[in-house]
Amino acid sequence: MSLNDLFQLIAENYGLLPAYALIVASAGVMAGSVKQLLGMLTIMTGVYVTMFRAFDLKRDLDVFQLAERFGLDANVANGVAGALFVFGLGFAVFGVKRLIVRKPRTQA
Repeated sequence: MSLNDLFQLIAENYGLLPAYALIVASAGVMAGSVKQLLGMLTIMTGVYVTMFRAFDLKRDLDVFQLAERFGLDANVANGVAGALFVFGLGFAVFGVKRLIVRKPRTQA
């Protein structure tokens, strides 16, 4: 079973959100630096928001009620909520990885 098969199996059984969470988490594990992580997560945020619009999942990404609190357009609020989800999860996984796999400091 390849990684692609695993993501497809999870998407079929549990939906797209858990499958996408695994993809974002795998990016956090694979990233070698914060700069690389930022690049991957920026692309994934666009894909995440586009995926929800393309599949028309009839769900609102704005779980924080940003549209009501700050008077934002629904699309802007969905984009911000998607970015918070992707960047929050990605940096959390990257931070845990950095805590577990500590590189010893080199003496200069």
